[in-house]
Amino acid sequence: MQFDRRHILITGASGGIGSALAHALAAEKASLLLHGRNAQALTALADECRQLGAGNVQTCIADLTTAEGRGALVSHVQRDFLRLDTLINNAGISRFQLFNQQTPGQIEQLLASNINAPVLLTHALITSLLETQGEPPVILNIGSAFGAIGFPGYSTYCASKGALRLFTEALAREYSDTALRVQYLAPRATRTRINSDRANAMTAATGSSIDSPECVAQAALQLLRSGHAQAAIGWPEKLLVRLNGLRPELISRVLRKQLAKIKTFANQPDTGA
Repeated sequence: MQFDRRHILITGASGGIGSALAHALAAEKASLLLHGRNAQALTALADECRQLGAGNVQTCIADLTTAEGRGALVSHVQRDFLRLDTLINNAGISRFQLFNQQTPGQIEQLLASNINAPVLLTHALITSLLETQGEPPVILNIGSAFGAIGFPGYSTYCASKGALRLFTEALAREYSDTALRVQYLAPRATRTRINSDRANAMTAATGSSIDSPECVAQAALQLLRSGHAQAAIGWPEKLLVRLNGLRPELISRVLRKQLAKIKTFANQPDTGA
């Protein structure tokens, strides 16, 4: 894949992974449409991307959990970013908290952000992607290792990322008779603001590894170049994902031994996303 020929929309571009993706793709001379909800952060990011050599940089402020927000982004594409050939669904939120302590509103917000928004945005843009002249269209969905491993304290987050993983897989197979490629990247824990202090403390206490956003961005570029359907990041997470698919009871035993420690951090009614 030659990124200098690509016209790429990144959702959630002002977040940790999103901004790292923007920087990496700008350095490859791609043209970028950066979406987010923080105007100041997006403006600064756009300036950085121009300095790195991006062919063209545009921004759009929108709340993708609403029909109005999705409509605003789609209108921007149709009006000003006419050659969209790559959609990176990156925007999302997390919540590390025991399930019974979450409010219905918090659950609805997470599902709206992590699965409803990318599915509905993809639906709104897929015809434009298929009709784009030039480079073969690509959709890359940024998921999580927790989309394949149910982890205590992350029940709703796991549900959303598991749904995104299967959506990606089904869509790729549905459009396998076209030029459209649909891919899924599963990072493990990443050092971004999406994680609460308690989530970071739990990660450290259980001895889990954590990657930088730049590491995830490079893995995303590698996946895009490869054309492979899916990729996971990190060891032993890659092994655990495979093992969980084959023998989930083995992973359950491992997590059962860690459960008291995990609940110490997750059992907090005021834990933020």
